[in-house]
Amino acid sequence: MTGNSSDAQDSESRNSNAAFIEPISWGLPGTRNTPSESVEQQGQSTEYQSAGDGSLLDAYDPLQDFEYFSHSLGLTSDWALPSEFDISRIMVREPIYHLLPTSSVSHERQEYSASSQQNHPLTQFPVERDAVGEFGVLTFPVLKITEEHRSRLLQSLVQFQTTVTNFVMPSPHSLTRFVNAFFDGFYPHAALVHIPTFKLDNCDPEIILAMAALGAQYRHEYRKGTLLFYAAKAILQDKALEMERKITNRNLSSRTTEPLTDSRHDSYNELMREARCALYLIFFATWHREPDIVREAFNLQSFLARCVRESRLYEDDEALQNATTDWHVWVEQESQRRIKLFSFAFLNLQSIAFNVPPVILSDEINLRLPCSCMEWLAPSYERWATIRGPGHQEQMRFQDALAQLARISQDPSSIDSQPVPSTLANYILLHALIQRILLMYQAFHFNSDGQHPLLLSQKDEIRNSLRAWTSQWQRAPESSLDPRNPNGPVPFTSTVLLGLAYIRLAFNIGSYGTLRSRDPEQIANKLLDLPRLPGGPHLLPAILHATHALSIPVKLGISFVSRGHTYVSSIQHSLCGMEFAVFISKWLHCISECRTRRSLDEHEIRLINWISDIVEEGRTSGDEDLCPGPVSPSDCLHLAYAAVKLWARLIKGNEQWAILRIIGESLDIYADLCKEKYTPILS
Repeated sequence: MTGNSSDAQDSESRNSNAAFIEPISWGLPGTRNTPSESVEQQGQSTEYQSAGDGSLLDAYDPLQDFEYFSHSLGLTSDWALPSEFDISRIMVREPIYHLLPTSSVSHERQEYSASSQQNHPLTQFPVERDAVGEFGVLTFPVLKITEEHRSRLLQSLVQFQTTVTNFVMPSPHSLTRFVNAFFDGFYPHAALVHIPTFKLDNCDPEIILAMAALGAQYRHEYRKGTLLFYAAKAILQDKALEMERKITNRNLSSRTTEPLTDSRHDSYNELMREARCALYLIFFATWHREPDIVREAFNLQSFLARCVRESRLYEDDEALQNATTDWHVWVEQESQRRIKLFSFAFLNLQSIAFNVPPVILSDEINLRLPCSCMEWLAPSYERWATIRGPGHQEQMRFQDALAQLARISQDPSSIDSQPVPSTLANYILLHALIQRILLMYQAFHFNSDGQHPLLLSQKDEIRNSLRAWTSQWQRAPESSLDPRNPNGPVPFTSTVLLGLAYIRLAFNIGSYGTLRSRDPEQIANKLLDLPRLPGGPHLLPAILHATHALSIPVKLGISFVSRGHTYVSSIQHSLCGMEFAVFISKWLHCISECRTRRSLDEHEIRLINWISDIVEEGRTSGDEDLCPGPVSPSDCLHLAYAAVKLWARLIKGNEQWAILRIIGESLDIYADLCKEKYTPILS
């Protein structure tokens, strides 16, 4: 389609809100260009009824919110939407933030207005700017494990009388490969090591082995990774027992020659080393399939929680005010802070994945939030000192930042009164909001219909906090929707978790503990037995986030993403992807059922067309089609089947972690079961 015709459509859309323009063709093989049903043909929306006769998205007209959302994503330039309104403001305050260029949106900088958030209360999504502010630029070290290092590791196993069955220490070449893979694969998602000052010679043996175990997994050398895991765990346990004996003896002795302050300092540093090692080991073991290894992950939960609690999960005002000018002291403080906060986040991720109670509650934490990428990645003291020069603001404390989200939701203008949050700060805060969702459902599990007034009130408060969080995400200079962000993928991962939060608020998939069995057949049958979606307007942000999440890997290329590990290398994307796939399918199943009783309204049609465009592009992008024949907006059951198959291909193509193949196989089976279940309806 030419630029002139596109401009004409834009003009028509702006002049007539009632017009329903047919989707723009991509001009790609297999892309349909069927005329959409008009609003007049479909009829007006009816109020949602519990029997399911009304619109799944009713209770008010969310069409304007849908338009606003789609423009804030820049969807009109990448995915055809049935019509476009002249929505040109985004939900951020800084005038440097831009919308993605679209045919109906000016390239001029758009300023935030408090009224925009009030006028569009449904949802908001982080949007891209013309350029990310300033890069710290994530770089990885090139490390070499020598024969001397290897000998020291072997001596540690002997020193602590550690016995690991059939264990042979890998060669220096293998260990070098694994430790470097740790930085390539794990580190970008959890920046716990300060690379500019990191030295292998200063690293404890069990931590090197734990890093190597993770690295072996990222290099697909699973047998060696497992042996390294058990070796690191054995040394960790022996050291922990030795430390407990020392503390006990010191407490029993009335004539210690060791100053109390020194002993406390030594104990604190040892606790932090134990916590770091345990966190690496838990991450390694959690995503395996073998019951023995998985059991180790949950056995280490309480150990990790004890370590971080005993090392204190709060910082008093005096400690925060005495900011050090010593780079190495600051690095140690920031590293320890990150270990504690990532421990909270990862243990919370276990709760999300397996529906287990949170081990560390957000109420326990009042640490300063992680610093910016620029500070953390500064390669030298001089560069670090420059960044922290005049005008520098420290990050807020955890509890203060959570309270600030509540204030922003009530008064958007208050966002300017606080320091700009770092990308990691936003990530940790989002985990706190998701934990609140998990605890909310546990508290109201007795209310099966989900209509308890207190539950509904809690959901509204969390939605307000999520919108405020999105505004905060927008403020961070390093925030980007690009998975290849030079500062790391955490900002992008955060937006995926944001989608999960909206999914859980709309439909609590996680409460069914589908992944616990790690058996694809059982998981698929549990997914099939999930109840139908509850109706209401709050399905809209969930389905929008789920659909947008699918559009990203489709635009990058299905085969490239599934084989190149560029997108699903973070387990969090796959966990969220499973829920996105199930939610889209459940929504389309409901739409198919509703079609037999009523006409679809405008926003439902447009969502179906959007999903259809994305799925069709993904279906035809591989060497082999996911399913026979093109998908059509008129066949929602077939569209649901194809969407789930698409997610399955994306996730199971990555075999770095067993859980990814389990999720992918489960979705494959689930799609086939749905097809078998709903085929009689069509016949």
